[in-house]
Amino acid sequence: MAPPLFDPVRARLDSWFARRKSQLVDDPLEPLPRERSLALQRRVAALDVPTPLRTFVGERLTEALAAWRSDREAANVMIVLSRPVEPMAPVIEAVLTDWDGRSTPCRALLPCRHRPQDPAAIPRMLTAALEEPLPPAGSEGKAALLSLANLDQCFLRCIDGWSGIERLRQVALEHRDRFWLLGCNSWAWKFLDHVSQISSYFPDATTLPPLDGPALAEWLAPVAADLGLSRPGAPAAGGPGSGDPAVTDAEADQWSQLAELAAGSSRIAAELWLEALRLAPDSDAGAVCLQRPALPDLPTLTDEDRYLLHSLLIHGTMRRDHLAFGLGLPSHRLQPRIHWLLGEGLIETAAGELSVRPSHFPCLVKELADNNFFTGEA
Repeated sequence: MAPPLFDPVRARLDSWFARRKSQLVDDPLEPLPRERSLALQRRVAALDVPTPLRTFVGERLTEALAAWRSDREAANVMIVLSRPVEPMAPVIEAVLTDWDGRSTPCRALLPCRHRPQDPAAIPRMLTAALEEPLPPAGSEGKAALLSLANLDQCFLRCIDGWSGIERLRQVALEHRDRFWLLGCNSWAWKFLDHVSQISSYFPDATTLPPLDGPALAEWLAPVAADLGLSRPGAPAAGGPGSGDPAVTDAEADQWSQLAELAAGSSRIAAELWLEALRLAPDSDAGAVCLQRPALPDLPTLTDEDRYLLHSLLIHGTMRRDHLAFGLGLPSHRLQPRIHWLLGEGLIETAAGELSVRPSHFPCLVKELADNNFFTGEA
């Protein structure tokens, strides 16, 4: 006998209630009020790029430039990759800010972080920038450094959607008196390599290193201090347990666990940490405490959900019409799934662009790989 029409709906509701019941049992403390949570998210977003990431890229760039200056047959391109939920643009921009005043003049090829509204303009945007006169070499013949921090925002997965990338490859190889610093998310790079074999023309890409527990704790220390925590998850300075070696060891273990959960990603770790903050019990002053961070469970996904999420991870962030265009589907077909994924918290929207929530990324990678989608993970 055919299954009842509403069995799939009933199964999803049962799954949702089971997850919700489990969350309530495991987490009896009250979450932060929405406005306070949003304020903390903005506070974290305003933090500087973690020092280890800025130092890593800066050192690799210095080494690559030195090798190229000493041998003009050496690679004149450096590619730095990050996860889709960890944009490269802030890292490269921070490195180039530190670079000001050095011997090599630098210029951003395309300062924008988002695709133009018209999908057909995406390859034209990059092609036009490449056809502009290149900046003159520095004084005394010093070469110029050109950067493109957001290569994943310069193409769309559609017919002719990456022609601008092919033009970039051609220009970079022709103009060997310029050094090119390119940033991209690893999934986009893998896609571009599949359709245009881009890695065959450039040196091996460098991937941002994972952050360990102490690095994450140091990065989030200003926000923790605002909350009255001497460190994330630690008691206030001078409070019960402060200075206790056992407490210090527990803090180190907690941060090591968070770094492992987040696979060393600052964006994933920050979101997991924020989601673990709770109002302290028996406190009328709004004090907070930290529950043990945990990866959120994925809801049951359809094939259409997986294609949608996979496309978002390849492109980093996308407008709804770009997403529909790249998938070859009418917008009205995607709207119900987008609405549902937003409601489930798997994706978020900012300034009209959709992206995958960082905290869901680790489980989503496994989900997609198990369903035969390529990922940009090693």
